[in-house]
Amino acid sequence: MNRSERARLLALDRCLQLLEDALLRGRQRVDARLASELKELLGAAGLIPDHRLEGRRTERVLDDIFALQAKVMGTEEEMRAAEV
Repeated sequence: MNRSERARLLALDRCLQLLEDALLRGRQRVDARLASELKELLGAAGLIPDHRLEGRRTERVLDDIFALQAKVMGTEEEMRAAEV
């Protein structure tokens, strides 16, 4: 795993933590503050959200972050397979 992949996974892990914390506090939808934090983390890792985050259901955004995480991890697995 290279440095940029690690940075992406760390950013995604932080996003997951923020979303899980929001759910624990009973937030059903992503508010402006949370959306801003998520966009900042995703942008710093070179991951641009495909759509607006603010106002979306927290669980849906959580699912999107899990999908991004799987995509980044899948890229790593594909690279390993190509090396063999």
